[in-house]
Amino acid sequence: MTELLEGFAVHHTGSTASEAPVLVLVHGLGGAASTWAPLVPHLATDHRLIVVELPGHGIGPAIDSAQMSPRALGARLHRLTATLANRQGRTVHLVGHSLGGWICLEAAAEPGARDTIASVTAFTPAGLWTTPRRRPPLLPTGQQFARLAGRFPSGLVTTRIGRTLALGATSTAPRRLPAEVVRAAVRSIAAAPGYAGADAGIASGAFTRGGAVLVPVTVVTGLRDRVLPPSFVVRACAPPQTHWLEWEDCGHVPVWDRPADCATVVRDRLRTA
Repeated sequence: MTELLEGFAVHHTGSTASEAPVLVLVHGLGGAASTWAPLVPHLATDHRLIVVELPGHGIGPAIDSAQMSPRALGARLHRLTATLANRQGRTVHLVGHSLGGWICLEAAAEPGARDTIASVTAFTPAGLWTTPRRRPPLLPTGQQFARLAGRFPSGLVTTRIGRTLALGATSTAPRRLPAEVVRAAVRSIAAAPGYAGADAGIASGAFTRGGAVLVPVTVVTGLRDRVLPPSFVVRACAPPQTHWLEWEDCGHVPVWDRPADCATVVRDRLRTA
């Protein structure tokens, strides 16, 4: 089932058991529900999965770019968790990647968040910096690059060379990714009308409310992350109770490089939350 709530496209999948924990999955810049495809099979049998698409991403309706800052999106996500928690009769667990991780942290920093949010797991989250990492002005954006890739013959992007060119900056093993994951990633980035607004929001700020987050938090960083290198992450910007994991042989999208390990981290977070 898919519905529109708080400006997000909300996809329901996974277990329908009443006792199953509720996970809300939030993708990163230019992503879509398909970002989580390698992870979903590891969690779907015993978790209710609510896969969120940001405004102007996937089938999420576009909104004014001024409302695309991580903090504004975090407030929307907090309101969404209130709706979901009321429906499910329990608090929900947030799982985010990159921009999605930052948005999850912002949601957990909202007043009253403990009433609706049980924990946060953030894979290579953006925002944990003192100086935003800005793209050099002459370097194409990820969306411009994806649109260029979309002009090539349809089969090229899924060749070994094509996968490396398309996703080599975000994955340590792009040649092992399923062809559909590669195609979906390129399509979602190229087509996202909310990309520019979200990109501007990332570049203009930082996560500054770590002390307001009262729920358990896990952050995973990839030691081979070329988008947000671990040296750029400032641990003091995260909530003080954050449990940190650094993974060898992992790039910017852990759910692509190590999906089974990501599932284990989520399960461990739920167990200790």
